[in-house]
Amino acid sequence: MDKNYNHLITENKRQQKWKENKYFSFHNPVKRPFTIIVPPPNITGKLHIGHALDTYIQDTIIRYKKLEGYDVLYLAGKDHAGIATQAKVEKELAKKKLNKYTLGREKFLQEMWKWKDEYSANITSQWDKLGLALDYTSERFTLDEKSNEAVIKAFIDMYNNNLIYRAEKPIYWDPKLQTVLSNIEVINKETPQKMYYIKYPIKDSEDHLLIATTRLETLFSDVAIALNPEDSRFNELKTKKIIHPLTKKELTVVASKLIDPAFGTGIMKVSAHSIDDITIIQENGLEIIECIDKNGKLNKVAGEFEGLERQESRKKIFKHLKDAGFIEKVEDIVSNVGYSERSDEPIEILMQHQWFVKMQKLSQDLLKHLQSANKVSFIPGRFEDVLVKWMENVYDWTISRQLWWGHRIPAWYNEGAIKVQETSPGEGWVQDPDVLDTWFSSALAPFMFLGWPKNTEELERYFPTDVLVTAYDIIFFWVARMYFQSLYFTGEAPFRNVLIHGLVRDEQGRKMSKSLGNGIDPIEIIDTYGSDALRMALIFNSSPGQDINFGLDKIKSSQLFLNKLWNIARLILTKPVKISDEIKFKEVIDNFDIWILNRFLLTKDLVNKNMEKYEFAVVYKYIYEFVVNDFSSWYLEFCKFKNNDIFLHFIFKEILIMMNPFMPFITDYIFENVYKEELYLYKSINFAEYTSPSHKEIDTLIELITELRKYRESRAISKSEILYFDISDEFTISQLSKEIIRKMTNFDMKANTDFAIKLIDATIYVKQDENAKAQEIADIQKAIKHAEDEIAFNKKMLDNPKFIEKASKEFVIEKQKNLKEYQEKLGFYQKLLEEKQAK
Repeated sequence: MDKNYNHLITENKRQQKWKENKYFSFHNPVKRPFTIIVPPPNITGKLHIGHALDTYIQDTIIRYKKLEGYDVLYLAGKDHAGIATQAKVEKELAKKKLNKYTLGREKFLQEMWKWKDEYSANITSQWDKLGLALDYTSERFTLDEKSNEAVIKAFIDMYNNNLIYRAEKPIYWDPKLQTVLSNIEVINKETPQKMYYIKYPIKDSEDHLLIATTRLETLFSDVAIALNPEDSRFNELKTKKIIHPLTKKELTVVASKLIDPAFGTGIMKVSAHSIDDITIIQENGLEIIECIDKNGKLNKVAGEFEGLERQESRKKIFKHLKDAGFIEKVEDIVSNVGYSERSDEPIEILMQHQWFVKMQKLSQDLLKHLQSANKVSFIPGRFEDVLVKWMENVYDWTISRQLWWGHRIPAWYNEGAIKVQETSPGEGWVQDPDVLDTWFSSALAPFMFLGWPKNTEELERYFPTDVLVTAYDIIFFWVARMYFQSLYFTGEAPFRNVLIHGLVRDEQGRKMSKSLGNGIDPIEIIDTYGSDALRMALIFNSSPGQDINFGLDKIKSSQLFLNKLWNIARLILTKPVKISDEIKFKEVIDNFDIWILNRFLLTKDLVNKNMEKYEFAVVYKYIYEFVVNDFSSWYLEFCKFKNNDIFLHFIFKEILIMMNPFMPFITDYIFENVYKEELYLYKSINFAEYTSPSHKEIDTLIELITELRKYRESRAISKSEILYFDISDEFTISQLSKEIIRKMTNFDMKANTDFAIKLIDATIYVKQDENAKAQEIADIQKAIKHAEDEIAFNKKMLDNPKFIEKASKEFVIEKQKNLKEYQEKLGFYQKLLEEKQAK
């Protein structure tokens, strides 16, 4: 092994080896299955740092479960991402002065598949860089033939059961991408706007109504004036006619509880480009008159303003109204505007015929399932409440999209007649040109990717999947839809658990974005620092549901640990020994071996318990303390004084296996190069029979060495100066222990009762000269103050009911132990102070 750790060496061709050896694609039907489906990334470009966190968590869980003896399936899949991918390809075609219409549907789709092949390969390459333990032999794509068969069947079944319908309704329209959107694809952004206060004359009166609006371009679609029925002005106005300032039409006054009396003047114009307004129009049997078209431009209803863009038309309509004396005032405000999530274009509300999923029954079934014993468990639990709240207020899902890239809707039209079926009903029937929302196919992924609608062995064995790992920002987009679709088509939840992680933010806690220029390319980080370093920096700073503020400091911290592990391996490599499973451990292991074994088994137990809760940050705390303190600082030092190093190699193998899920490249490399064996084929030894319930001798030795070092350091005494100590009769020091103490502290034993230091199970005395004795009372007082501070700190925690409720059992026990130890030390030093002062 090279002197210095180099990720380019440890990670070179390791992923290729794992693939060739089929460690994660060979499945043993005898073992208990464990399944994770990777959230299919869009084939639109590079994976971002959020993808890295997401997949690292999944991969870590998969590797952990494999080493625990499970038959793991980490299923690879990619998403065709209808809107996003088609927009990318159309942009590329535009550079060549081409568009989908000049190419035609068939040739355009050929261009789409070329894009898919290229960017799918890019994603696979990035997965390999990350080192993901995916079963690549079972990889799926949401637009492959099997997926298309499943999606078409799902659509037809839901249509036949009255869960899918076609209707003319107000929808969210993206004028840039020229497609309908579902409500959760619309992002509300606070946007600076102008609020125009317009005078609407009252017929046969000198008076007028003052109406506020931000959207002057919608005035041409006004058909009524509305007030809240609780508004005292309504009774006076309900019989009046209002003259429109632009069209001069007479408008009626209607009442609606949808009107917010606190907005503007509390009197609203009713137009065709607002969902609430359309509801009011329909409730009152009024005509819907649209004045904005699919391109976001004013149509012929707008008269002289026809053809103007929405923003441009506002300026000209404002001038027209102002010149005519209809503008009372204009205010600068900030209010929410709906933007397309994909194109960042302000959406428009239009009346259109589209396809919808009825959500009432599906949402009720999901909510009912959440009350059952078989419900999906959310980690953290608060995200179940988020899902419930959304499902209780869900809208019908708009599933048709005006695209060519996607699953084409299996609906056929002939002179007003509609038939829904897989193939054409015959001559004269024309298929719907639209495709289905990408999320419609993604929602089927957990069972579709395993072979549904066929009853495959994979579906029988690996469904439901065990855990879904995802960020909280797609609970509505994906998690909810997978849940209700799986319940509907299979009668089961798609996964047993949902682990929600946070977003990766920059060092200042800001969301990463192109505008801020603070995005991080995970592949660039891997090229520079390695995948293990990035994985550790992300997952070991991850707690369920919490965002991560990410910076290079976390990478550097990971590198320090990896360097430490590398140096440990190089040291162990200098201690060659012939390792055989036939070794009779009871004949070769000593107290030092038993001590480190106990510490290892305790650490492994704590790692296991926290892995079940996905508390990766806590896992790292225990791994770090064991490797850096117990194993490196103590056991490897003790090995310098031992008769044999046989057990060192066995325990190091187990340590590498325990750490492998969290840093797979370096641990696999070390295992292979030190022991010439394959880590994923190694069978761990059951060490339970070699443990001992007590190892106080080694614990006391470590505490004694630590206190002697503290004594020397606190007094700035040179390490070359020999000092002397003695120990109380409760503890007997062996010759080997004396030698270890001498080498590690430069203290020899000499009878004395000078400066007393309380250990847990004994008392040590440090021989002092006259000058040091003069400082003894001050030193004892410092020890008393330290004990009092520690008692107060631990007591405050243990007296806090919230701490007791939230902290792990192990952590509470640790605090209770600390409290007891410092209470004993306080009593000891208080008594000692009294004795010294009495003299």
